[in-house]
Amino acid sequence: MIIRQANYDDLRDIARVHAKCFPEYLSTRIGAGNDCYLLSRFYKEYLDDSPELFLVLEDEQKKIVGFCMGYYMDKTGQQARYMKNNRLKVYSRIAYLLVKRDRLAWAKMKMKFKKPEYVILNPILDGVPNTQIGDMLSVCVLPDLRGKGLSKQMSLQFIDNMKKAGRKYCLVSTNVNNMRAIHFYEKNGFQPWRTIGKSSITFAKKL
Repeated sequence: MIIRQANYDDLRDIARVHAKCFPEYLSTRIGAGNDCYLLSRFYKEYLDDSPELFLVLEDEQKKIVGFCMGYYMDKTGQQARYMKNNRLKVYSRIAYLLVKRDRLAWAKMKMKFKKPEYVILNPILDGVPNTQIGDMLSVCVLPDLRGKGLSKQMSLQFIDNMKKAGRKYCLVSTNVNNMRAIHFYEKNGFQPWRTIGKSSITFAKKL
């Protein structure tokens, strides 16, 4: 297995890995159609901004089987650009899911009208400016390759790249019910930092 920096030719394969790793996510239901076109456009925005924080895992046949990516907290706007550049396609897909009475799509739509409730669990980031923080937005490998330490290898390389960029803290978020991910983060030195509503928990680690 080889870990390397992602490039634009990898985007479709990265999107396909996402779809296989996160089949239950709304982002997959929206973006996995048409050979994962929208998902690849989503990840392009992050690759544009911080290529050093976008890693892929290749097997012996040079097939992408995992990836790890993120962004700097003082360099946001990727999702806004994604929506600006793909608004009609995204809204058309959401409308289709709503018509089909997709449960997750309806739940997310209802959340749009609710102000998110943030609860701080740990003062680890009190007084820390965004210029010292990065976010590991996603780390995953294909299901049949899990349990081999590959996610850990990618996350360590990601954190090393972040440290080289002068960052002091790394964030990562997951669903409160994703016990596999929670165990992985806690095992690797991340501490619970805050919750967002009743669905998401964010961890922080001092680098």
